[in-house]
Amino acid sequence: MGKIQDVNSKELDLEIEIAAEKEEEAEKVIPSIQPSLFGIKHSSRDFTKADAWGKNKFNSAFPASLVAYMGHIGVPCVYLKLGPKGTLVKEEIESSKLFGVDPTSDDLFYSFEKSYEPYKDYVTDNQTPKVDLMLSNRHTDEIYSGFEIKLTTLPDESTHHLPENQWGCELVIRTPSIIFLACSIAHIYNGRHRDLQKYFGKGGFGNVANYKEAVQVNPILPQMAEILHSIFEDNLSNQKPAIIQPIWKTKGKTANIDDNCLDVFVWSELAFTKLFLKTEYSIPADPTSNIDRPSRAVIHLFFMIYNFAMSGKFDPKMIFQELSYKTKNDKAFSTSGRVTTLLMGGAELTKPRITKEHIKNIIQNGGEKMLSPERRFDAVLVNSSDIFDRL
Repeated sequence: MGKIQDVNSKELDLEIEIAAEKEEEAEKVIPSIQPSLFGIKHSSRDFTKADAWGKNKFNSAFPASLVAYMGHIGVPCVYLKLGPKGTLVKEEIESSKLFGVDPTSDDLFYSFEKSYEPYKDYVTDNQTPKVDLMLSNRHTDEIYSGFEIKLTTLPDESTHHLPENQWGCELVIRTPSIIFLACSIAHIYNGRHRDLQKYFGKGGFGNVANYKEAVQVNPILPQMAEILHSIFEDNLSNQKPAIIQPIWKTKGKTANIDDNCLDVFVWSELAFTKLFLKTEYSIPADPTSNIDRPSRAVIHLFFMIYNFAMSGKFDPKMIFQELSYKTKNDKAFSTSGRVTTLLMGGAELTKPRITKEHIKNIIQNGGEKMLSPERRFDAVLVNSSDIFDRL
């Protein structure tokens, strides 16, 4: 028995050593090819290395390249803005206007998962929100813009069985996205945060700790929503792009990509609130009713803006911890395709303008060989139908 254990131990040590060498090799630059993404010349990621093509990293890098490519071929992004009285306005925005600079400029530096420095003064204790994409001048460090990126699939589980013109994308929103939106609104009032105080009345709303229970916040939720709507209505001309949402379309629920498969939607920070902020609220008959995630996102946004109005800063961590309402803070909320299609629906959603033939122009020089998609058992089963063949 002892000898067998010794042999297995040696074999295991050898396998560990080989695995370590392979991992180290994967990190090396591959000299024979230079995988790349269109337009991204200078970046915080090295796309000649396999590590830069991992799932989570690819999901932010590819959209940035897609926007650059669309600008190159003259296809503007769809821009969703908030209109008067809570309406949603659909416009077009050129890639260079969206980024604040030509996406293919040699001066441009693409930073991923970066603290967005223009917002650092609005939060306490070094809680500057990170953005999925920040664009700056690589020589002067001037920051042009920053965005959250939400790469979404069309159709989602809730719409794949509906007619094609009713397909929609599910959006899962993380709590940092709400912080980013609050900072974006605070930025409108940079240097004049007291101008916001008029919206909250003479008495204000006091301490966040006074609203830790559903019974304390349910009665004033309609008032909170009304105040937010008023702030937004008065700042329609100040809204700016904040969320980039590329879509990729498949043939129904299958894993086969559609011929017309890619497009990009952009939400302003104000338009994005329509995903979780209702037009109006009513006080529930039972004031102890549970606070759902979208309502909680409204409360979080409200108190971040309120605290900023009172003191010029807010503490996101404290607000999220104090106002959890017995729900985990792993995400802010999710919105199904049945909802998003009502806001995004139109020609670009039904028939995305970038075809699959364009993809080889976006992922260049063998970059697709660097991809390492997640292997899921359910996906393997779906694509192994022979397992279930019956005689």
